[in-house]
Amino acid sequence: MRSIRLFTTPTVEGIPIEAYLGLVTANQVAGTGFLTDFTASFSDFFGGNSGAYRNEMNRLYSDVIENISQQAFALGGNAVVGVRVDFDNISAKNMSMFMVSIQGTAVKLREMENREEAPSGIVNMDDLECEYNKRVFERKLNNGDYLTKEEWQYVLAHHVPELSEPLYLSYVQACSGYAEETGEETRRNFPIYVSKLSYEQAVSLMYGKEQCYTRIIKDLYLFNAKKILEYAQTNEDFDVMCRLLKTDKPTYNKKDLSEMQELVNFLQNMPDTGKIEEVKGSLFSSGGVKFICQCGEKNGKDEKFCSQCGRDIKGLTMEQREIVDRFVERVSILREILEKK
Repeated sequence: MRSIRLFTTPTVEGIPIEAYLGLVTANQVAGTGFLTDFTASFSDFFGGNSGAYRNEMNRLYSDVIENISQQAFALGGNAVVGVRVDFDNISAKNMSMFMVSIQGTAVKLREMENREEAPSGIVNMDDLECEYNKRVFERKLNNGDYLTKEEWQYVLAHHVPELSEPLYLSYVQACSGYAEETGEETRRNFPIYVSKLSYEQAVSLMYGKEQCYTRIIKDLYLFNAKKILEYAQTNEDFDVMCRLLKTDKPTYNKKDLSEMQELVNFLQNMPDTGKIEEVKGSLFSSGGVKFICQCGEKNGKDEKFCSQCGRDIKGLTMEQREIVDRFVERVSILREILEKK
């Protein structure tokens, strides 16, 4: 496993964070038995046992550090920021339990290029090997074959955005249910591959496709209001749209706010799928103004959601309406915060 750097600060001075990959946590518990001998003197405890105590705590500390480092690596990160370590002592009748807990946020730091570029007219051996492998992998993917574990390790260790489209199609195929075993490496490694792309590259890859993998977009903080608006304008799948509205991104600026406001305008002006109209009464039902749902059910005027299908006049369920309203409020709050900056 490559070295994972840990920082107690939420940012790293001089090194941009390209992607926030998610929370990583770990804890370890051990019993010391220090309190089993109640006849032990304070000098025995702090003298004879302090070394064992220290060694045990060091072991627990090393274990949790290794644990979150492995988690960060599995997510495609090269660092963990905002690291916080807690030590707890839980005493019982005849023993004492010590617990070490650690948490932080796995991130991908922009890796500084240390290797000097080859002089003009000269090709590095590594560059030649990388280009060769990219072409071999691309042919393999275009033929509908999956990359092996070793091939995936190579792809993840090198920056190969040129393979993004064939890898995406391979992932779609692996998730189709027809490749339970052969597609396992692709299902496991493709999200890690996406996390290594720049935000712009990842957004371009994950939006605007026939299959919209909102879980990857959410986990990798790939919220993009412009792309969500494009999706909403061309699709009537409210479930996917609302899942996209619940995604996030690490930072927001005035350009984001402008695009988010356009999305808010669209959401607030979606055409009605139901209607409000006057209904004549009959022997078995009362007349008056009714909310007639898209399913044909006649509801009272003041009823926001259909008693039959649970949708409002815009065709949204109660849960979807709550998501839309939450998004609208968040945009309003973002505007207030940015205006103060």
